[in-house]
Amino acid sequence: MPETEEEVQACIKEIEARQSAWMKAKRQEREAQRAAEHEEYLRSNPQAREEYEELERERAEWDAHVALYEERKKAEEEAERIAEAERAERHKALAESFDSDSDAHPLLDEYRWSDLKHVAPEVTGSIESLKHLLNELNDFSRPMGPDDAVTLLDGLETLNRLTESLSIVTLSVFDRVGTPRDYGAKTTKALVQHRLNVSGQEAYRRTQLAECLGKRTSISGESIEAKFPVLAAALREGILSSNQTSTIAKCLNSLPPNVSEDDKIKAESLLVEKAPTVRVCDIHRLFQEILGWIDPDGQEPKEAADRDNFNVNLRQMKDGTWTLKGCLDEETGGILNGLLTSRIKTDSQSDEDTCANAAGIDASFADDARPAAESGGESENDLDQEVVDAYTEVLRGDRSDCLDPSLDFTPPQVGANGEIPQGAGVKQDGTLVAMAAEQPSVRRRIYERFSSVIGSIEMNRIKAGAAYALVITAKAEDLANRTGKAVTGAEAPFPIDSAALEGLNGSLFFHLMSEKTKSMALATERRLATEKQLAILASRDQGCTFPGCDTPPGWCEAHHIVPWASNGKSDINNLTLACSAHHHLLDYTDWDCRMLIDGRPAWIPPASIDPAQEPVLHARFIAREIGETLFG
Repeated sequence: MPETEEEVQACIKEIEARQSAWMKAKRQEREAQRAAEHEEYLRSNPQAREEYEELERERAEWDAHVALYEERKKAEEEAERIAEAERAERHKALAESFDSDSDAHPLLDEYRWSDLKHVAPEVTGSIESLKHLLNELNDFSRPMGPDDAVTLLDGLETLNRLTESLSIVTLSVFDRVGTPRDYGAKTTKALVQHRLNVSGQEAYRRTQLAECLGKRTSISGESIEAKFPVLAAALREGILSSNQTSTIAKCLNSLPPNVSEDDKIKAESLLVEKAPTVRVCDIHRLFQEILGWIDPDGQEPKEAADRDNFNVNLRQMKDGTWTLKGCLDEETGGILNGLLTSRIKTDSQSDEDTCANAAGIDASFADDARPAAESGGESENDLDQEVVDAYTEVLRGDRSDCLDPSLDFTPPQVGANGEIPQGAGVKQDGTLVAMAAEQPSVRRRIYERFSSVIGSIEMNRIKAGAAYALVITAKAEDLANRTGKAVTGAEAPFPIDSAALEGLNGSLFFHLMSEKTKSMALATERRLATEKQLAILASRDQGCTFPGCDTPPGWCEAHHIVPWASNGKSDINNLTLACSAHHHLLDYTDWDCRMLIDGRPAWIPPASIDPAQEPVLHARFIAREIGETLFG
């Protein structure tokens, strides 16, 4: 028996060793017996042996992949540890030699600049060279002619496409090796948006391109091709711009799920091949043709939308203005969108077209819908498309507002053949006046178009002998003095000025009250121009008479030169066409409209614009006068 503690511990170790050896022997004995039984089973079942051997091979391959993955992971961790140590040393040395007067970068402080110079010295070198070029060009210290400037623009576009490709590849690398949460962001999109201070839409575009065009990794860590390899190669080689690439990627992502891989590659190759020769807006059209080739039968017709889901909400606010919201069906929304975004043309209209336009807005848009090839060349088509795009973007809310792209703000010059440029006004002595600055913005034009659409409905009701559309209740004294307030039959406030000036048009019935609240009716003659008068005005004025405005007659209103409230008559010599925007211009500015002795309507600018306040005519009147006197 052990007597000391050391002997006791030695005895315990000996017993545990014997026990471990005995258990190991038993385990080996059981394993040998199990192996012998398994071998006997496989010998008697050849098919089971083949399955077992295949399973063993797969297990060995998986173990090899796991081992390779673990080895790569350890290597990456070691490389990251070494890189972190080197980064710490660089930052320490930079902090010791920090110069507060050094040239700082908006996105790259001294530490990030040091890291970038270590990781990608090509980028820092390019930044320094391009900054030097920028300063020289800005200071005019580097001579450069127009041909050189255009050549530089081509080179910068090449550089932009290259940097876009680098950005996409870099984001795809980050998605493979990093996680956004390590940098305090929930997603890669949020990381890009907040770190680079770009919009959410731009961050989404970049991350989506990285997902579609960057190379990916499999579960085992092997590199696999991008989702759209042909498109990715075209962007890297500079064949396509980032805008073209984004558009094609959106199209390819919308392919039906039942499209085969071969058809997907074919569609991708066709779009990449044709995109450099067409406009970006035409890529969607090409994609629709490709969809028709892939699936001639097309998609299954969708069920008609439930019209109970469509609505229009109109509410009057406390200040008297109205808010309009709603959801329109495809047909109604498409018609309204076309009305508010169509390209206005007036030069190609004949007198008969103009008279037809005066009968209603539909004729105006029939003229707008003519193929561009009938009214102009390729450059005019491009301008038309640019104008329509601007109106569409503002209408959809993608842009807050902008100027009409067709406006020319350069000083107008008479052409070599005596032609007056469109958009210029003309004084009586023949001096040209630039009127582009006086034209409404796109947002204002859209609203005035919408206002004209609503107004034309009521005008047609009046012409058709409609019953009173609105009953206005007001005191007779308030109406005469344009004070107090008026209300409609629905007890909605109605501007007293509008009731006095615009209300006497045959569609309103005035319920006038005396001071003792006794009722009395007011009968007035019609104030609006008749259809025949509108046709004559359209033939004479051929559109809005404000200098430089190209609004056709279908969008115009008949304006009383001598106001109706001042006993102005509704006859041709006292009427002229004005679009809604310029019609309202007379209400809140010092612009005025007069009829010259020769029967031409002219506009008088405010003294702040022209101290002499000389009348300004629309250029079409001068062109007509030249044409009439051309041969004596």
